[in-house]
This record gives sequence, structure tokens and C-alpha cells, in this order.
Amino acid sequence: MHRKMELQTALSTLIMPPFAPLVGLLLAFVLWFFPSSSPVAKLSLPLAILCFLTLWICATPAFSGWLGQRLVNLQPQAPGVEPGAIVVLGGGRYRDGDSGAERLSAASLERVAWAAGHGPEKLPILVSGGRVYSEEKVPEADLMADALENLFQRPVTWRENCSRTTAENATNSAALLHDSGVEGVLLVTHWWHMPRAAESFARAGIQVEPLPVGSAGELVPRAESGLLRWLPSAAALLRSQMYWRELVADQWYRWRPLPKRRTC
Repeated sequence: MHRKMELQTALSTLIMPPFAPLVGLLLAFVLWFFPSSSPVAKLSLPLAILCFLTLWICATPAFSGWLGQRLVNLQPQAPGVEPGAIVVLGGGRYRDGDSGAERLSAASLERVAWAAGHGPEKLPILVSGGRVYSEEKVPEADLMADALENLFQRPVTWRENCSRTTAENATNSAALLHDSGVEGVLLVTHWWHMPRAAESFARAGIQVEPLPVGSAGELVPRAESGLLRWLPSAAALLRSQMYWRELVADQWYRWRPLPKRRTC
């Protein structure tokens, strides 16, 4: 399964910037050395220009904002049911390669803090996240639960610690919630991840009221307005990659059946 996860990550990287434009630039460089009489040699310059422009556009705040708006259009609507629990989805961890020490990533910690600060105190909390890779020591759910209980003094009722993907988050969490008679939840994850997550939980039989971290107002920061929207930046390229991945994954999840409940 570890190799399968690595393969999925590699395949997703192939279709996201900056990998594809960079490969195209490398191919254009190779074609440049073909004999000038060769038809393929004439493709070198057009291919290089196309890949350069693609990479430039993908790294602009204007393009990342356009991609993000596509995710905004996919945001789920609350079904109007009374939630019986708060579900917090893991967003990764940091791991020291030398000592092996592990802590929540910035995304995970932000979700935990958001649940503690914006979720009703009367609702029980479920944290969801396992160990994606074999070298990870503890499930992500345990790291999140420790943060909620020790930093925010919020007790955690359920720890779903076997899932590795958003689909497994939904399937495993739904099983725990159904066993406790919970049919609707406040779902906490980042706004750009919410469409895929909410759809997965709905398919697993859980009604979702979104409690997204952040909002679409983050699409273009003030420092990237006006003419600066068309100048490339590393931050904009990172957002483009993240939003692009979510849009592709959302379509993939829509026709792919949900996995069965996974045990550790």
C-alpha cells in the first residue's frame, strides 16, 4: 500500500504545474539539437514558448485565483439538519528525518484551532487521520486529539486513526458516527478541500454542514492586486498546484466508489 500511495502521488504530480511545463521545456531543448532539416526540429521553438508561457501563467495570482473560483463554485450547501458532532480532518504532519519527532503540519493545526474556536462546545468532536506512510509513528488523529485536549482544553470523543485518504476519512468516520447514532456533522477542513470532503461524507451517509477554514477571500491577497496579479510568484504557483489538485481529485472521487471501512 505504501507503493500505491507513492504511485498516486507521482501520477498527480505529472498533471500539475510546474512538472509538465518543465518537461516540455526539456523536450524543446532536446529537439533543438535535431538536424535543422528534420520536421521535429521546427517544433523546438514553438514548444519552448508554449511551455514558458504556461509556466508563467500558472505562477500568476490571476490564474491561481481563477482556479480557486472553480472550487468556490463547488462549495456544498448546508442541508439544514442539526449536527450531532464536529468532525476535523487531518491535513498532514511534519516529521524530523533524524530524530523521527512528529508534529502537526500548519494545515492540520489550523483545522484543529478552527474547530476549537468556531465549533459549538456542546458538540462532541471526532478527529480523523491515520498513518499514510509506514515510517510514521503515530496516527494523525492522535496528534490532533492531543492538541485539542492539551492546547485548547476540548475533549475528543472519537479518534478515527486508520484512514489515509479523504475517502477513507469519510467511510471510517461514518461508521463510528452511525454506531453512536449521529447522522449529521459540522465538517472542519480548509475551504478548498471542502467540496471533495463534503461529497465523500454525503456518499457515506453523513449529512454535512460545512465549517470551512478560511474562505475564497484568500484567493488574491492585497499584495498581489492590480498589475501584480500577472507577475509570477512562488506563492501563486503553490496555490495553483493545490487548487488544480483538488479540482482533479474532486472529479476522480465523483465516479470512483467509496472504499470499504479500513482497519489498522
